[in-house]
Amino acid sequence: MRRRVYIASYAVVSRGTSPDVSFVPPLVRRRLSPLQKLFFALAKAVENEPSQLVVFASRDGEDTLTRRTVEDFRADGSVSPHRFSSSVYNAAPGLWSVFTKNRAPYTAIAAGDDTIECGIIELLAGRTPSMFVYAEETDGGYGAAMTLADGGETAVEVGDGDPSLPPVGFDALNSFLHGEATEVKGRFISLRRV
Repeated sequence: MRRRVYIASYAVVSRGTSPDVSFVPPLVRRRLSPLQKLFFALAKAVENEPSQLVVFASRDGEDTLTRRTVEDFRADGSVSPHRFSSSVYNAAPGLWSVFTKNRAPYTAIAAGDDTIECGIIELLAGRTPSMFVYAEETDGGYGAAMTLADGGETAVEVGDGDPSLPPVGFDALNSFLHGEATEVKGRFISLRRV
């Protein structure tokens, strides 16, 4: 497989960096989980237009909220409706679509070590403009986002991966997006600046 795509914009939040969600009204902001705040900050940084397809990828998703929900259920059999609805994998892109009034489709991907690659593959299967957001709440929170457009300055050739290679991780994606690496290869895909 060979395909040329264009990255219109990208953003990265490094481990332990507080995401900027000052654009979110305080009443909404205080109800967002750390992962949702990270998603909102990354999405806002790369959003080119309000009606774009969104692909969210996270290996562990709302791990803290999910654990707390299970602990509450074990303790007394109760489950907070807010905590439960916020703990599902598609909560972050769902809340974002409500916040931005985006009626375009969105999806959430969790694929273990292959999460980033599978998220990018899902992104490539959609239409443009489209947005990819990868975020994890572990290690102080970190993530990366990019938008694809029909044209732009950053042309990228997407090709097949090599099953003998490890999957594309956050550090490799970060280096590629910042232009420190001109190519990144994983199990399923390769990305090369052209």
